[in-house]
Order: sequence, then C-alpha cells, then structure tokens
Amino acid sequence: MVHGRDPGGRRRRHHRRGQRRRRRGGRPLRRRRDVVTSSGLTITGLTVDVPGRRVVHGLDLAVPAGRVLALAGPSGGGKTLTARAIAGLHPHGGTVLVNGRPSVRGRDVGYAFQDALASLNPTVTVRRHLTETVKAHGTGDPGAALARFGLDPALAAAHPFELSGGQAQRVALALATVHGPPVLIADEVTTALDPVTQAAVLDLVRAEARDRAILLITHDLAAAARWADDIAVMRDGRIVEQGPADRILADPQSDLARGLVAAATAAPVAAEAPPGDGEAVSVQGLRRVLRSRRRTTVALDGADLAVRPGEAVAIVGRSGSGKSTLVGALAALDRPDAGTVLRGGRDVWALRDRDRRAVRRRTGLVFQDPLASFDPRHTVRQAIAEAGPYDDDLLRYVGLDPAMAARRPATLSGGECQRVAIARALAQKPDVLLADEPTSGLDVLTEDRVLRLLTGLRRDHGITIALVTHDLRVARRVADRVVVLHAGRIVEDVPARALDDARHPETRRLLDATALTGKWA
Repeated sequence: MVHGRDPGGRRRRHHRRGQRRRRRGGRPLRRRRDVVTSSGLTITGLTVDVPGRRVVHGLDLAVPAGRVLALAGPSGGGKTLTARAIAGLHPHGGTVLVNGRPSVRGRDVGYAFQDALASLNPTVTVRRHLTETVKAHGTGDPGAALARFGLDPALAAAHPFELSGGQAQRVALALATVHGPPVLIADEVTTALDPVTQAAVLDLVRAEARDRAILLITHDLAAAARWADDIAVMRDGRIVEQGPADRILADPQSDLARGLVAAATAAPVAAEAPPGDGEAVSVQGLRRVLRSRRRTTVALDGADLAVRPGEAVAIVGRSGSGKSTLVGALAALDRPDAGTVLRGGRDVWALRDRDRRAVRRRTGLVFQDPLASFDPRHTVRQAIAEAGPYDDDLLRYVGLDPAMAARRPATLSGGECQRVAIARALAQKPDVLLADEPTSGLDVLTEDRVLRLLTGLRRDHGITIALVTHDLRVARRVADRVVVLHAGRIVEDVPARALDDARHPETRRLLDATALTGKWA
C-alpha cells in the first residue's frame, strides 16, 4: 500500500476480468501469437552493412538439425560476415532463429574461427579456456569436449603456442561446442592443414551434426562435396545457387557454380621439364635440428633433392614434416647442421658472404602469408622496389592494374596480395623461384589464376620452381615431379602424372585423405 492505494490492485482487477471473459467464451484482452518452431538454424532477410555500403543483401538460409550446409564462393563474397552476423558478432538486419526462437549471442551458436591460434589466448592454458566457457554458460564438460575431438587429456595443460595446427583447430572446435550449442559455425577450419589433418578435422565436424545444425564456410568445393549435405554458393552478398551437394557439383546451374567446379577439377597444365644440363639447385645429406628450451626437433634428416633448370618440383607432406625448413635451406637463408646446399654446382655455405648474397638475389621467394611479408607502411610500388626496379609491366604480368601500385597491402584481397608477392619476386629477375604454400587460403578461382601464373613463368622465363604445398591437386597441376617428405626424410620422388601409382605408405595416406578421393571423384 502506498498512500492508501494498492499498486497491484489494478493488475488483479484486470486478471479477474479476463477470467470472467474466458468463462463466458470471450477472448482475453491480449491474444497470444502462435509461434511455429523448427529445429536448427533459420535465417530470413539477413542484411549486413559496413561503413559506406551493404555487403549482404536479404539472405535466406535454413540448416536443419543433423545436417551440414556448406557456404561456398569466391573471396570477398560475404561468407565470413554472414557467419559473424549469425553468431551475433556483427550488427545485422533480418532475423536469425535457432530452434524457432531468436538466437542468444554466445549461447546458441558456437563459432570455430579460421585462424584457430589467433582466436586463442596465448597466455592461457587449454583447460582454462574450456573451464571459463563452461563457467560462463553453466553447462559443459571440458574433459568430454577434448575427448570428442580426439585430443589427449594431457593437452589441457598446454598453451596454444605449444600446439600443432591440427591440434589448435580441434581445441577451437572443442571450445566452440563445450557448452552444447544447437548450431556450430566452422569458418574455413582446414585452411593450411595437410590432407590427413584436414580429413580428420572435417570428420570430427561432420560427427557433430548428429545433434546440431552445422554451417561450414569453405572455398574448397571438394571438401564441401565430401562432408556437406547441401551447398549454397554465394557471391556479392547473395545466394546464387543452393541445393543438395551431389546435384550442385554434378549439374551446376549458375555461371559461378560452373566456374567453381571447373576450377576445382581443372586438368594438369604443367609442361614437361625442358632438357637441361646440371642442376639449378640441390641439397645433399641435409640435416637440420631445431632446438628450444622445451624440446629438440629433427626437422630434416638426410634429405637429398636435385631440381633441374626450368623444372617445377612440388614438395608435399604433412604439417611438421620439414617442408618449410627445406625451402629455407634451398634459399640459403637457413644453414644446415650437416650436408650441402648447391647452386650451380657450388656449395653456398662455402662461398664468401658477398657471393652468398648474390645467390640469394637470384632466388625469388613467395611466402605462405604474403600480407605478413610486406611492410604495412609501404605501398605496393615501394614493396616491389625493395626487390628490384619497379615497372608497371610487373603488375600487368601478374594480372593486376598498375593503379594498385599506390595502394597499401592491407587494402588488397588475398589473391591480390599473393600476385603482388609474385611480382616482387620477379623484380629481382630470379632464376629459381621458391613458393611456400602460395595458394593457401585462396578460393578456387583465385587459386586457378595463381597456378596459371606460375605455369606461365616457366613458359615465358624458364624459371626453375620449387613449390611447397599440402594440396596434391595443386601439385598435379603445376609440377613435373612430386617429392614427399615425412619426418624430415624424402620418402618418395615420383613424376606428377604417376602420382596415383605411388607406393610409399605416407604418399598413399595423403592420396586417400585428399578430398577428391571422396564421393566427388
């Protein structure tokens, strides 16, 4: 009672009045709307804006519980922004429903990010990541989450920087699902993983679809074919085609889908290695041991490799097999503990410093992460000029507008960055080009342009190419020979056209794990 009045009296009178009306067959004062509930993820009219423009235009999607929908398309099409909007990480218009009700940020949608290591706190153990998530949501079992993704319980005490790429990705998936969200978004979770690890991670993602809806963001149509039930092809913020995975891949209707399928299944275009005398670059008995306070790793153990002038050799293997260490040795940037590195028949580590620097200037390098290899303060023109005289024809040769010379690398797409990196390598007029995962993280259309560019370099300039890749499809397309590394040793060296006949167990594992050996063959 306040000033002789009961503040709840009016509510009680309205309640009694409503009861009398219902007893007389009348309607209550307020009608309750019927809500049609559906299991899974339902998106209606989704729009996403960035400063100055709209990037997702009225998108409609439905992913029932128990199914995997792959959202595929070229880079810059709005796939990741769509995923972030669904997870509540970016403002959006339209509606996002989970099991028929508005999605609650952090609770209903688990998100596994493309760069797993960047999404984890390097100062916090895996156990603390999981326990803090469980505490925030009041549900979940950290141990069960690790076990579900095939992780050793001992890894709970590890920090993210102590994990391999595959382990970090599985930890990120465990973290995204530990509290049991009804929807899981897996955003390019296999980028830069070798085929064996990629298959293991995607098998685990597929297994999560038993009791939840899964949205798989990918640029790899072969992966979509093997692990997704349905595919939606996206370009410029719109869905241009959607349907069962088998139908999309066997009979694509849109120009974009046809282009993606054609690029993913392109036949090898590598030319035969021209006859040449001697060896452009070779290593003999190479051994390299990497030491840290916690452990010692034998990265290379007696590796022998010779590449002829004008030849293209693909170096493949699982993560941690020694591929990048071998490239560092071939570039005369990393001195081996034993063995020799020969350029033109001369041991580069027996040369004077001045002569060794001259060898390095004749070696073009294309790094796995091109953006990280540029000074962010420099323009494209300045980045190229660091390697050699700038010329607009360099950008034209790699298929870029010379007007891009005034832009900074951070404003470029992934494919544009990679082509600028190739232009920079060409500026120093190399006779050997070393490319470390040059197509990692690129969509199939951009990957096709980069691979055609590398093939053209051999045709037009006679450049010798050593290419590191985890993708056997890339190796088939650009290489004359495929060299397989395992535990620091070269276990097989076969012509690319005879790769299917390889006999070593490690090569067979890589072939079996390649997505094209799945249901889309």
